[in-house]
Amino acid sequence: EGNEDEVEMMKMLEIPTGFDSTKEKLVAGANVSGVRAVTKRQPRQYMNCRDRVNRPLPAKRNH
Repeated sequence: EGNEDEVEMMKMLEIPTGFDSTKEKLVAGANVSGVRAVTKRQPRQYMNCRDRVNRPLPAKRNH
């Protein structure tokens, strides 16, 4: 009887009295995902590039 009283007290205090696995079960709100779109970067050559220091930047290309 002492154990039953403890369980009732735990239920009153909203303390979990049992645990269950969620393996292979659908859990609401667990599918929180997003997509990170990565744009392709275009490198610029600086070495061996005489008299082209102030050339304009290449046009942006998003793939």
